[in-house]
Amino acid sequence: MKPVIALTTGDPFGVGPEVCLKAACAPPVLEACRPLLIGDREHLLDVARRIPGGVGGEPSGWPEVSRSPFAWGSRQGDDVAVEEWAAGPAFHDMADRPEAPGTPGPSAAGGRSAVMYVKQAVALARSRVASAVVTAPLSKAALRLARHNYPGHTELLADLCGLEKEEVGMMFVTPEMKVALLTVHASLRDAIGSLSAAAIGARLRLIRSEHLRWFGTDPRIALSALNPHAGEGGMFGTEEQEILAPAVEAARAEGIDVAGPFPADTIYVRALKREFDVVLALFHDQATIAVKARSFGSAVNMTLGLPFLRTSVDHGTAYEIAGRGTADHGSLVEAILLAARLAPRATAGT
Repeated sequence: MKPVIALTTGDPFGVGPEVCLKAACAPPVLEACRPLLIGDREHLLDVARRIPGGVGGEPSGWPEVSRSPFAWGSRQGDDVAVEEWAAGPAFHDMADRPEAPGTPGPSAAGGRSAVMYVKQAVALARSRVASAVVTAPLSKAALRLARHNYPGHTELLADLCGLEKEEVGMMFVTPEMKVALLTVHASLRDAIGSLSAAAIGARLRLIRSEHLRWFGTDPRIALSALNPHAGEGGMFGTEEQEILAPAVEAARAEGIDVAGPFPADTIYVRALKREFDVVLALFHDQATIAVKARSFGSAVNMTLGLPFLRTSVDHGTAYEIAGRGTADHGSLVEAILLAARLAPRATAGT
């Protein structure tokens, strides 16, 4: 049968439930996999009823769109049994019925629910019930209100798998290029202050091993510079000479196909021309500005280093439009399709 993709519905008061419902009924998704929506069933049904025209183009709404049997698993806990079903989307009911905040925005209830859904998805993936995990957006502010001290999904997933945050990484996959990040959720000051040849070497090794694991090829990697014009021979900064170039040299000595550092304002042009398979950016916005300017709505966020496959959207909770039925589910569709395409490698343990 088609692979099961565990789909966390994210912060229940953001656009996550809506885009999950829409994406789960999208014909390309139904052709590729069986999406298993993790969240509060009644809340999801309420959201579905508010989507103009229903989901999947059916005026009757969600309950009529999926006539296949729903799958019911456990709520959060050790029991991750899920009833089998043949095709179509299904619910994995957490039955937490989160309390809506008085005004749109992050809330402790939303943060608690979002983490609960991720924990359940991880359990399903690690028990091989699901072939992959795809996550809808959560709010970092809501996590903090719920007393979960994670700056985002990446760090939460690492902790749930017993990994240090340095052992996992973020990579954006677009139709035209892949961009990995050295540092993720850190201030620019802290990101620059933490630069080291050792950290770059570790991230290059992770990119190489994970690209081989999921895409089957030894990647050509390009390292982005930090300073304008790659430092212009030390005139605009010495990090390229003192940290980045030595890291590239050491990685090449290990057999990693990496080049650079190249100026950040032209490296993506070269990547779009297929000169490289992956660009390694040094900090968050150095990657995301390029990715979102070129491919917003079709880019997929992929986590490297986990014991299972995880992909996600390229956008946030968008509280300001939640509940209107107007959220674009395109990025989530792409995240699910990538997960479904790579699922055979996940189930093979590659």
